[in-house]
Amino acid sequence: MTGQTADAIHGHVFRSETIGLTFTIPESFSAKVESELPMHDSTGREHMILALWSKSDHSESPRIAFLYDRKVRPADRSRAEIANRYLAEIRQMWSSVRGVKIAAPQKIVHPGCELWRLDLFQPDNAPHYNSAIVIPLADRRVLAIQINAPSQSELDEEVDSLRELRLDHQ
Repeated sequence: MTGQTADAIHGHVFRSETIGLTFTIPESFSAKVESELPMHDSTGREHMILALWSKSDHSESPRIAFLYDRKVRPADRSRAEIANRYLAEIRQMWSSVRGVKIAAPQKIVHPGCELWRLDLFQPDNAPHYNSAIVIPLADRRVLAIQINAPSQSELDEEVDSLRELRLDHQ
């Protein structure tokens, strides 16, 4: 089951029964769930389960996108190793882009989960400030969150909104 019927927004709360995720959507954002989004991974591995747009920004790309990567990682890998390998792949994708600055990954512990953050700055394309967030799940799959913002302070504020994220099984 892909979780399409189990993912829903009630008021300002998104719930994915498939991965046991609950996230309170900030009031300044509008949201769409996977079944409302035109973007789909043809391999069936990654699913954009939630996309958020700033109500004051009318761009086509979401400011925050939640991706559920259904690939099961080996049982002998720690959560940190899963996160760091995933971020290394992202880092590799961006390493050849002219002018991009990539920060070292950092682990962040929130009340609802542990996550790893990799920040990118791209001077030639807006939004300039980006974060790749990785949350290794208990079943060795990954929740990846892409966050984009026009400034570092807005990026930090959007990353901080992840404090409202809860996982049933950690």
